[in-house]
Amino acid sequence: MQALGRIRPAGWLATPMPTDPAALLVRARQALTADHPGVNGRVRLVSARYTAAVFAVHRPEGSLVLKLHADPAAYAGETLAYELLTDTAPVARLYAEGEESLSLLMEHLSEPADWTRAEMPALLAESVAAVHTASPRLPDHAAEAMAGFSLAALLDGPAPAWIADPAAYGDVLAAHLDAYGPTLVPLGHLDLKPEHLRRRADGEVVLLDVESVRPDVTGLIDLVTLPAVLRQAGHELSPDRVRGLYLDATAARGARWTADSLKATLRTYAAATGLESLHGLDQ
Repeated sequence: MQALGRIRPAGWLATPMPTDPAALLVRARQALTADHPGVNGRVRLVSARYTAAVFAVHRPEGSLVLKLHADPAAYAGETLAYELLTDTAPVARLYAEGEESLSLLMEHLSEPADWTRAEMPALLAESVAAVHTASPRLPDHAAEAMAGFSLAALLDGPAPAWIADPAAYGDVLAAHLDAYGPTLVPLGHLDLKPEHLRRRADGEVVLLDVESVRPDVTGLIDLVTLPAVLRQAGHELSPDRVRGLYLDATAARGARWTADSLKATLRTYAAATGLESLHGLDQ
């Protein structure tokens, strides 16, 4: 998996998040005052790392999630992801963003998905497929803004710097063009974990943490990740079954994959990225 990400040296971020919880709470209060006036309540630190911190804002009318970024690029990327997906895929809702504080104000979803349900593997595959196929459902203004990241545009441009085999990556994009058409923006690279599926009060299952969604790479790594995520959640499915769930979910959203074309594209994707294992999904 290391081939899919660049390893950054220690200290790469000039202004990392504080490590002191009290300082983090001060930062959260400052963000609410600066960029989210009128949002008041008890603020609780949920998690903190070098690049970002997450807080729950508890209010009588309903809790919210406040996320602060230390890296402007990460903030911009996550904001873009939620703006693209909030109305087109089952993800947590983004309510507001704050450029001054690099903050996002989002839906609070405290109820975990019920992984004991037999239909959960299919629901996960459908959620992933909804992200991968989100761009045809974008409003016109967003589709126009993202046209430079369409398959047609990417095929004419250079491969990302981290790609091990640019020619193979071109073949991956060509296979996606056959499956989806030239206007698809290939959103992908979700941070998939069992705990990142939550349930709304009406029972809808949604994805949390879509900060890694990128409009310049395909989402095949999400498919490769599915068997491990399902295993962690207590669902041991064969590679054939996992692939079948993804084929069904993407076909329902207009894709023209076949089992053979998807398996061949997965193998090409591994060659393009240096990925060492496809967990049997290409067999």
